[in-house]
Amino acid sequence: MTRITDDLKDRPTGVTPTRNTDARYLAQLVDLGIALSAEQGREELNQKILLAARQFTNADGGSLYLVNKDETELQFRILVNDTLDTFFVSGRENQKPFPSLPLYDGQGNPNHKNIATYVALSGKSINIDDAYIAQGFDFSGTRAFDAKTGYRSKSFLTVPLKNTRGTVIGVLQLINARDDVGNVIAFDPLIEPIINALASQAAVALENTRLLRAQRDLMESFVRVLGQAIDAKSPHTAHHCEKVPIIARMLAKAAVDEKQGTFSNFYLTDMEWHELDLAAWLHDCGKITTPDHVVEKATKLETIHNRIHEIRTRFEVLRRDAEIDMLKRKLAGEDSAICDADFKARVAELESQFAMVAQSNIGDEKLDDDAIFALHEIGEQTWLCHFDRTVGLSWAENQRLSEDDRAQCSQPGVEKLLDDRKDHLYGRLNRGERYNLSIPHGTLTSEERKLINDHVVVTQEMLAQLPYPKELQGIPAIAGNHHEKMDGSGYPNGLRGEDMGVLEKVMVIADIFEALTAVDRPYKRPKMLSECIAILAGMRDKGQIDNELFDLLLSSGVYLDYGRNYLQPDQCDEVDIAQFLSR
Repeated sequence: MTRITDDLKDRPTGVTPTRNTDARYLAQLVDLGIALSAEQGREELNQKILLAARQFTNADGGSLYLVNKDETELQFRILVNDTLDTFFVSGRENQKPFPSLPLYDGQGNPNHKNIATYVALSGKSINIDDAYIAQGFDFSGTRAFDAKTGYRSKSFLTVPLKNTRGTVIGVLQLINARDDVGNVIAFDPLIEPIINALASQAAVALENTRLLRAQRDLMESFVRVLGQAIDAKSPHTAHHCEKVPIIARMLAKAAVDEKQGTFSNFYLTDMEWHELDLAAWLHDCGKITTPDHVVEKATKLETIHNRIHEIRTRFEVLRRDAEIDMLKRKLAGEDSAICDADFKARVAELESQFAMVAQSNIGDEKLDDDAIFALHEIGEQTWLCHFDRTVGLSWAENQRLSEDDRAQCSQPGVEKLLDDRKDHLYGRLNRGERYNLSIPHGTLTSEERKLINDHVVVTQEMLAQLPYPKELQGIPAIAGNHHEKMDGSGYPNGLRGEDMGVLEKVMVIADIFEALTAVDRPYKRPKMLSECIAILAGMRDKGQIDNELFDLLLSSGVYLDYGRNYLQPDQCDEVDIAQFLSR
């Protein structure tokens, strides 16, 4: 016998459960509803749903299918059978997983042959007393399964799982109801309202879990897109936002796995892992406001382009002026040998001066006061300019010129070889040529360095505006404190080690280690792994990074695992960690 129902009004009338039975079922449903609302793990939720349905009906077995995103098939999730001692969970079973059930055939027609797909498409429950004599459905697969296993599939109760909008999101199928002594019987129609109520509760719980998962996936995807956009913004810091989370997770996992010492009791919940991942991806989100030409500044004179080429042209002009002067002197009757000697000496002087300017522009060697004074002397030389320097400028550039500047620059005049002009000053930046060439070390002026450092402040300000759930409220601190130091010398807040949590300290090391090992920075050659560890050890000795986490980076092998997987092979030299370990 086959019974098809879709609402309680369609159920047999004139029959009601006893008051005691009704109260017991109601109590069980209430308890189940509480349990389902508290459960967030998808696999655990599926198991609770199936277990409860089998307990209500004393079913020998059961299975749960969920509709896929495209709503084209039912995907197997879990199967249990006592007689066959079987328990399968999709994605974990050792045997071949059960295939998905298509909701439509190749021509797009509804698949009403299979009992589960019919229920999913129609939204109606089906109660079958004996599958072998039932009409209207294809049980050939069931018969084949029975023939293979020696099982006898008889009674079926298949119900849809409908969400609050009435959409079917899955199917619950129970098989072989049993009486008190274990004999297989038909599913009692009186129990169907209870199972449908259970299915409704289950559908709401599943939908809530799915929505939470979708929100979490959306947030993760958005955060990753933002991190990738920041990486893509600069080819010279590409993959930094992507690799810092890798190092942070590796180091945090090493702390969780530590069985003795400082981190023996350290652990992270699933949400804390999620919090760390999001914070690591967001740690440089403030860089989205940092000007590209500052981030990209590979030489001292670089703005959007390297201005050394302009200065080289000026040296060319001075050389040509010297040559013209030499020729004029010869035409005037001066001694040719003396003129040639003077010209040769002047060319040698210019070549030496340009070499010094060019070398200073690179910024990989520290400039002392004598070198800076020599640069200023070189810059005092003049050359004659004939073309109007006020034409071909953008509106913003013109605004930076005073009336006196325009009057002076629009007619032939003398200009210095290296200059710090008024129009070099605008906003928070100073593009003066002497000023930039006089940077003692590196390529950034103090204003540019502050501008880059301020990305942390911007990061903190951006992240502070987001409404975090309780479990993720540590993100601003984990992400925003990655430039702090244990001795209080970091920025922007000058925190000390005792002011920071373990994950904040993990981020400090992850950020530094990635920057040291990176191969795409324009201002430095790729460092060997041993060099990076030595630099970190020096920072540890100064009290700038956490001592215990640095030891763990080495003793756990995280440094080497990262190197082998993410660095160039020739960077991964031998590191004698014994000389760096503090314990």
